Amino acid sequence: MPRRIFVKIFFGFVILVVIFSAVVYFFAKPILLSVTQKELHKVFKESSVQGIKVTLNFAEFQNIKIREKRSDVYIKKARVYYDLRSILDKKINKAEAIDVDLNFDKDDIKIKAKASLRLDMAAKTIDYIKLNVSSCKTDLFEIEGLILSASQGQDTGEFYIKGINYNNLKVADVMGKSELKGKFLRIKPLLVSFLGGNVKGEFNITLDQDMDYNLSLDTQGMEIRRFVDDMKLNEKFDMTGRLGGAFYLSGKGQDIKDIKGDFNTGAPGGVLIIKDKTFLENVAKQSNQSPDIIVESFKNYNYNNGIIKLFMESGNIGLDLKLDGNSGKRSLTVILHDFNKGKEKP
Repeated sequence: MPRRIFVKIFFGFVILVVIFSAVVYFFAKPILLSVTQKELHKVFKESSVQGIKVTLNFAEFQNIKIREKRSDVYIKKARVYYDLRSILDKKINKAEAIDVDLNFDKDDIKIKAKASLRLDMAAKTIDYIKLNVSSCKTDLFEIEGLILSASQGQDTGEFYIKGINYNNLKVADVMGKSELKGKFLRIKPLLVSFLGGNVKGEFNITLDQDMDYNLSLDTQGMEIRRFVDDMKLNEKFDMTGRLGGAFYLSGKGQDIKDIKGDFNTGAPGGVLIIKDKTFLENVAKQSNQSPDIIVESFKNYNYNNGIIKLFMESGNIGLDLKLDGNSGKRSLTVILHDFNKGKEKP
């Protein structure tokens, strides 16, 4: 007897669900579409939604177009997930954007990309993300052909960049495994061939408004000569040899907070030639030595080993070199780039 009652209740519930779904689909659908259009226009004046689909678990808005002065966005599908409890609490469980096309050009940032992602509104995290950036240009760097797929709590995602150009330094074929962990996107290991050597490391970034990030790399066998050529430092100095060591970079958004590097030159060493006369004159003043002696000491200087430190201080990025050779030891500092260049200094 109880079993028959349960069966009747169950089938009665199913019939009610079917009727409710039909009512929502045929009658509420036009109303929801109209309301959605109005709400979207409040935020984006040039926008439209062409279709809507309502189920028991989610509402799907189709073919959304948004146009602003500096950006165009097209979203094939946008879903809002809910259940009975979230409806009563006036909250959304999850939100998902499927097949998004983005063209962005604002504040010296240009991006062309395609993406899909789902947000967990309660946890304020991303469940998954699929990203394909054909191009990204800023004042600091340029990225071409970025592909990313990552899911929450899974380290099996894929990461690849065809090319990066940062202040004349060019990197190609960057690859790694990606994972979403809370609000962090982690790429580990991060692998790339750079300056003729091998690089392995880890990259972390918070997927929030701050976008705090850090990059740690271990390097082996990088060619110093290629670094000098790429940075266009040939007029100041020339240097051969290979180096390996550790590199660290941290920042927030477009701002770089810190850069550190500790490198050692490998055997059999190399040759250092200083060409910048002004630089040599400054070295002579600091060491209280004759300019002729300083010029001669850095003319075809053969070193056997050395320590090179990369640093950032007061907006400047520089290299500290301490070298040891048969003709004695040499030490000097070379400024590579000034982030404050072109800005007024107090």
